[in-house]
Amino acid sequence: MSLLESPLSFSPAVQRFVGGLLICFGLLVVSPANATAQGFGNNAAAGGANEVTSFRGKLVSSRGMILTIEREDGTEVMVQTPDSVSQLTFIAKALPAYLRPGMLVRFKTNLGPAGTPLEPVSKLELFAPVNAKLLKGRERENFQPGVYPSNPPQRGNAGPPTGPVTVVGNLMALNPQGGVALRAGNVPVQTMTSPDLELQLRVNNLSLAQPGDAVDVRGFYQPPDDTKVKAESIQITTDRVYGETPPPTERRSRRSKRGERDKDNAAETENADEAKPEEGRSLGIPDADPE
Repeated sequence: MSLLESPLSFSPAVQRFVGGLLICFGLLVVSPANATAQGFGNNAAAGGANEVTSFRGKLVSSRGMILTIEREDGTEVMVQTPDSVSQLTFIAKALPAYLRPGMLVRFKTNLGPAGTPLEPVSKLELFAPVNAKLLKGRERENFQPGVYPSNPPQRGNAGPPTGPVTVVGNLMALNPQGGVALRAGNVPVQTMTSPDLELQLRVNNLSLAQPGDAVDVRGFYQPPDDTKVKAESIQITTDRVYGETPPPTERRSRRSKRGERDKDNAAETENADEAKPEEGRSLGIPDADPE
């Protein structure tokens, strides 16, 4: 089956398939020359004494470009995000239920001489769009729909791309047999996925990050203060599963709640009557004769 041909007649809705979904958001990378001098490391290229650091911790909070991270030793570190938007990565698992038609996806595959995939796709990445102006060079290929050969095509080769390629496009469908269809710009793409398909979502922001998520940081600091770091890379992971149905909470009907409330009120009244002295006699007033 050719990768670059008109799409198959997939079901219009994304259907369930084997495999879980792994979510990733891009890593943030900054060169020492771009490190700020405001307590997050001086310019090493200008002779500063920047020290490289890497540590693991958990996210405490984020505000603007500054993340507060608690290191494994309990120390809170202020981390400034890197300059490259493609380098901040959030990673989380998800299930097929998280998928929706139109989502941006990408995958790598190896094409034969006729443009036919040589093996099923083992991993799909789902990601959020990124402003192309913030990307440099071939970084754009990971975010803009199209089919991108890993090796530049030979001059004069007008045929379909061959060898390793990256396919980027909008998801159209995944059928129960493992077929996947997407539109890579103006090119309809179809191929097969492996039974143990792994899915990833890459979003280059902190929109899904939450306090307590694990964080791996690599960056620079100005000695002796290693609690202010200019990040070269940030990767955030979580054990949350996106697309997972939360366990049903115990819900009681209004009638049962009202019945239990009335029962509780009656019990309280009965207890109060038992504890209350007889009216009249306790005050030394004789009972009135019945009419």
